[in-house]
Amino acid sequence: MYVSHLNHILLEGRCLFQGQAVFPLYSAGVCVAGNCRSCPCTYRTLLSLRTFISSNSLGSAGFWLLGPGATLGSSYGPTNTRLRCHLGLKTPPLCELVVGGEPQCWSEGHCLLVDDSFLHTVSHKGPPDTGPRVILSVDLWHPNVAAAERQALDFMFSPDL
Repeated sequence: MYVSHLNHILLEGRCLFQGQAVFPLYSAGVCVAGNCRSCPCTYRTLLSLRTFISSNSLGSAGFWLLGPGATLGSSYGPTNTRLRCHLGLKTPPLCELVVGGEPQCWSEGHCLLVDDSFLHTVSHKGPPDTGPRVILSVDLWHPNVAAAERQALDFMFSPDL
């Protein structure tokens, strides 16, 4: 269901899509099995990343869509032990991420690393015909978090299965 809906948004319903949609592969450290089966190459790539946070509730990964005219209000991420990697898949003009007062822009085929523990906002100010902004977002361990600290955080924030 998710995949056909995602394809409809990307291929057919560009100007009808508003707001935000998420197609999660991992949510709070738990694999969304049906979605991962729908995206086997992406799933295998996630598992190959040494720093992907896949075993505690601080980690998530998935495809995020943001429709034209949408703005996500200011927020802080829950921790500074992770960095969010945003891979730009479809990045229309006038899409912006502001982190800690510094504007950032996505670029198709490139990664943008974000420390979302800083105040951040997201907006897509493009016209409806530009379609949604689409990124693959993956939570990675911050490089300053040592292996022993990662193990302790995995234990403390183990997802409720």
